[in-house]
Amino acid sequence: METTFIRYYKNWSPIIARALLVATFIEDGLRLIFQYEQQRKYMIYTRRYSSFITFLFLWFNIIGQLGGSALAIKKKWTPYSVLCLFLTTFSQTIGYGLITDRLTLFRSLSVTGGLLLLLSDYFVKEKTWYAGIPDIEEDTKSNYFRLAGRVLLVFLFLTQLLSSSIWTGARYLMIIACIIGCVLIIIGFKARETALCLSVFLIILDIFVNNWWSYSLSRRDFIKYDFFQILSISGGFLLLANMGAGSFSIDEKKKSL
Repeated sequence: METTFIRYYKNWSPIIARALLVATFIEDGLRLIFQYEQQRKYMIYTRRYSSFITFLFLWFNIIGQLGGSALAIKKKWTPYSVLCLFLTTFSQTIGYGLITDRLTLFRSLSVTGGLLLLLSDYFVKEKTWYAGIPDIEEDTKSNYFRLAGRVLLVFLFLTQLLSSSIWTGARYLMIIACIIGCVLIIIGFKARETALCLSVFLIILDIFVNNWWSYSLSRRDFIKYDFFQILSISGGFLLLANMGAGSFSIDEKKKSL
């Protein structure tokens, strides 16, 4: 018999997972609003863009990130919201001249991996509308999306974790535990349980490791960026815990034996 807690968890965990996954976009969109004048001057006087291009760039990223995140959380027009969020990531990489920054490129690829996981969840859900009609091609497509989401989610996590500039005992502990968990997720062994544990583990340690509110203003933005990146990664793991590993996994192979 399901307890009240389990029923609430099943109802709310997908929404919480999507909200966490787009947390980094929400934070960046709000940051652009509150630092609008500072960002505008940087784009005009440092990046040498015209006032009109700067206006379009900033508002595209503000509306794109906040609007795309809201649609992703509500599961409305998911392919379009994912495309919108991807374009904001791409535009910032180009607009701020970060295309040659290897770390930024890795992070952008990581964020793209998280967006792909959102998209894979959409295709899995779409397939359920036609559950009564066997379609091998659609089934294979959804499982490939889920496999890609698993692999890219792990890459999303490892890239952010290993690229951090702050190394403490807690971070080393997080690396060891989560690398083991990532291997289990890639091969699809106890994927739901592992993903849920990693999600909770990351959220707790993120609060202690990237506690940006306790830093000076000069360092706060950098720590806050790491905080919300890790928060988004934890949302990806929570989403994976809800979805399951899919057919290309040891868990599913064991069921067929």
